[in-house]
Amino acid sequence: MASVESRQSVAIVGTGMAGLITAWIIRNDSRASKKTLSLDSASLTVSNLAGDKQRVDLPMRAFASGFYDNLKRMYDYFGIEYGKQKFIFPFSTVENETEPGRRPKIHTSFIHSSHTHQFPPLRPQGSTWLTWLTEALYLGICYLWIVSCSIFIKPIEANSSRPSETFRQYAARIRLPQYFVKNYYLPIMSAVTTCPHNALLDFPAIDIVDYQAKTFGKPHYTVIGGVSKVQDKLSKGLNVHYSSAAIRVENVGAKVQLTWKNDITGSTGSKLFDHVIMAVTPDVVRAIFPPLRSALAVIPTSTVPAYVHRDFDRLPKCNQVVNGGIRSEPGLPSPERIHLCSNSSSTEFTHEHLSSVIITTSPILPIDPSKIEHTVFFTRTLRTPLSQKVTKEIFDPKTSSDFGDSKQWRNGDGNIWLVGSWCWDGMVLLEGCIASALRVAEELDIEVPWAL
Repeated sequence: MASVESRQSVAIVGTGMAGLITAWIIRNDSRASKKTLSLDSASLTVSNLAGDKQRVDLPMRAFASGFYDNLKRMYDYFGIEYGKQKFIFPFSTVENETEPGRRPKIHTSFIHSSHTHQFPPLRPQGSTWLTWLTEALYLGICYLWIVSCSIFIKPIEANSSRPSETFRQYAARIRLPQYFVKNYYLPIMSAVTTCPHNALLDFPAIDIVDYQAKTFGKPHYTVIGGVSKVQDKLSKGLNVHYSSAAIRVENVGAKVQLTWKNDITGSTGSKLFDHVIMAVTPDVVRAIFPPLRSALAVIPTSTVPAYVHRDFDRLPKCNQVVNGGIRSEPGLPSPERIHLCSNSSSTEFTHEHLSSVIITTSPILPIDPSKIEHTVFFTRTLRTPLSQKVTKEIFDPKTSSDFGDSKQWRNGDGNIWLVGSWCWDGMVLLEGCIASALRVAEELDIEVPWAL
């Protein structure tokens, strides 16, 4: 919880990307609950095989041009270094997960490289030339079909008589093969969104299709040195209250009262501000801001586990093929491997970090407890046509409202604001943090130096 003083007093609840960038924007107006900040709090520093220290971002925060344009412009303004990063994606399935007493068998069906930088693609161990070639041609046709559809066949959006088309409905309408959806498309989108398959199928189709169209053919980037570099830039000079959790936000006269509890001493405190900006997930907003308690109940969230470990035995055998066939370009970092292993309902993705540790998110298969070095849990906000409707009602003043509490409250009412990855009509990713912070800056008539 950080408070920022300028011409008016402003409290920012939350110190993730949305909270820090909003705090920076307000504090640097040119005309005017943890022991660490949240953006980098789950990350850690590890030693590689050579003994050098490297920062491991949790969760991974790769971004692509086209979709992340606001984020990229902000990084450019601050001089934050980022570089192109290529990835190798082995796609695997668990074949006998439910058989008691037997070790699950992992079958790798294809090894994809981002933007086909590894061409021809690597052939999985145990796959015949004919099987591999057939799979490659099939995937190429399916991928070109979904890309073409994302450009020319737009999802059906909501109107007064119907909700938005879900991705499940859209995939059926464009006749996207179920084998491709289940074994390839949902796993790769699960890696992007950290969501289980059924949740992705219930997303508004426009979210996924828009992301697909904007990132097609665009390079991926990662911040050099990790997002701690971003956190250091944005938090410089801020007045931050560590180990404190907001417990209530409410209007008192013309002011906004923020009440918090110290996690160490158990004591509570409160203060009046001109504005309070909540940069937290919707479940937290529900708990501390009564006017949105029932409206935000329709926005689902899930808890996502991630483990940093060195249990290399659980990696698919395809690594032998990848190690022997991977190609690197001079001046660019080596492609990083992200294993996508799926069962009938979800995908675990295992990132082989260049520092020689492994990060497994949403694990399906067990990890040797003795080899786990770090565990974190983070909250993922999910999307449905109903949650999309409520989000529009809260953040778009032109949208008519007929849902519960959102009739009485819109973003900014009573000088209370919401920012975050979920606070816009789009995929719940870092770009939403920047877009929602820019919206608040515009409403408060604050100039943002990198905004268009």
